[in-house]
Amino acid sequence: MLYIVLGLSAGQALADSVIVSLDVKAQAINKNFLLAAFAMRITRWPDGRPIRVFVLPDRHPLHQRFVKQRLQVFPYQLRNNWDRQVFTGTGAFPVTVDNMEEMYRMVSQTEGSIGYIADSVKLSPEKVRVVDEF
Repeated sequence: MLYIVLGLSAGQALADSVIVSLDVKAQAINKNFLLAAFAMRITRWPDGRPIRVFVLPDRHPLHQRFVKQRLQVFPYQLRNNWDRQVFTGTGAFPVTVDNMEEMYRMVSQTEGSIGYIADSVKLSPEKVRVVDEF
């Protein structure tokens, strides 16, 4: 079951975690792979299976913090990259979810998926896995 620690809104959460569906074999993801996956520049895991990327809305505080701190780009740069790929026909938008609960649910139910969630959210290890970044 999903619990959110009371007293912390998404904008006040101290940190965030990259989560993947249980079928993803990667235990750790390097920063370049992480950026390429969320920028939709790579579409497959190292084992060849498709990557399904889930993100929060552009103005969501967790999305803004994740993009700036983990991906080390500005949210508008990521959005411009997605728009350019869709406009030129070379890529697609990631799936946007409304909130962290939906992010958790979609990553847990979708094979090959990746997303992010605030560390204040209690995760069930039977549904998703947190991956380390190096």
